[in-house]
Amino acid sequence: MSRRSISTMADVARACGVSIQTVSAVVNDRPGISDETRLRVRAAMSELDYQPNQQARTLRGYKNPMVGVIIPSITNPYFPELVRGIEDVARRSGHGLFLCNDDYDDAKAREYFSFIRANNASGLIASPGLVARSVDGEIERQIHAFARRNVPVVFFGEQRPELPVTSIVVDAREATLDAARHLLELGHRRIGMIAPPVGLHVARERVRDVTEAFAALGHPLDSELIVAGGFDIEAGRSGAAVFMALPQMPTAILASNDLAAMGAIAALQEGGLLVPRDVSVLGFDDIPFAKVFQPSITTVAQPIYELGEAAMTAILDPAVGDPTDMPGRSIWLKAELVVRQSTGPCRERPATKRKTARSQNAPREERHDHEDHET
Repeated sequence: MSRRSISTMADVARACGVSIQTVSAVVNDRPGISDETRLRVRAAMSELDYQPNQQARTLRGYKNPMVGVIIPSITNPYFPELVRGIEDVARRSGHGLFLCNDDYDDAKAREYFSFIRANNASGLIASPGLVARSVDGEIERQIHAFARRNVPVVFFGEQRPELPVTSIVVDAREATLDAARHLLELGHRRIGMIAPPVGLHVARERVRDVTEAFAALGHPLDSELIVAGGFDIEAGRSGAAVFMALPQMPTAILASNDLAAMGAIAALQEGGLLVPRDVSVLGFDDIPFAKVFQPSITTVAQPIYELGEAAMTAILDPAVGDPTDMPGRSIWLKAELVVRQSTGPCRERPATKRKTARSQNAPREERHDHEDHET
């Protein structure tokens, strides 16, 4: 069986009766070619299934119509929704994505930065945690190298005014205040928090927003009830286990995110406690699973998809000026409280409930309780 050869620019030129330079001008959308010639060349390109050699174009200094996206963990449902927002805008503008998962590994992040630069990408979208984790300054040097090539860099989640980047930031302070007010209005006073991973900017920011919100409402959190956690289900389970081991456990728990909230609920139910009848649980982010989990999660909802849209839009419309000298700019979005089934009125508990035979009927009781408190 013969193998079909790949069409070249010379093949297109012969088919149209024009020069290779004319075909090149049409391919690269340069002026000086008549509409009639452009139509003939594009028709021949289609007929011959001609595809421009993107690698060769990149070597000649063209921007690759690919955008690098570096995320920490593709297994966290937060990030696929974010990437979908990026991709939808990218596709409409004729761009594709290099999707890189660094697993919070500095060495992998540096490799991906180098790979994206080497491929002359049209832009880079990444988590700001990369800079905070880079102890040798290599990530900052890479960012300035992108700027010298006029390649826009966008971070989501944190302002970096000292770097030539655009930051897409969510203001969650008002929504966090609404969440604190919601729990207090339900009668909760002994409230615990499962914190995000130690060392990340989001951990400091989220703990700060929560503690300031309760303090502003006249009910400061007990610092002993803020326990170390993370952004996965196991972190939620571990945090709930800490609370259940206390002589008097909290009547409400704020989890670091929705995955941790789900882990906390699972641990509470295994311990014979019902959510929200015995303990209320509140998450952050509003990942798609938060709506369908049982009980559905009350959460501080971030506009995840819109974050992705805004990040890619900033790549397409970078700030005007010399990117090597320009201070970073910030684009702000807002979070909001979404009340669902996992929070309900406080029922003071003098001590942790122990698992009993009656708790085997918990699912039926739980469904009735959710119907009472669904909003």
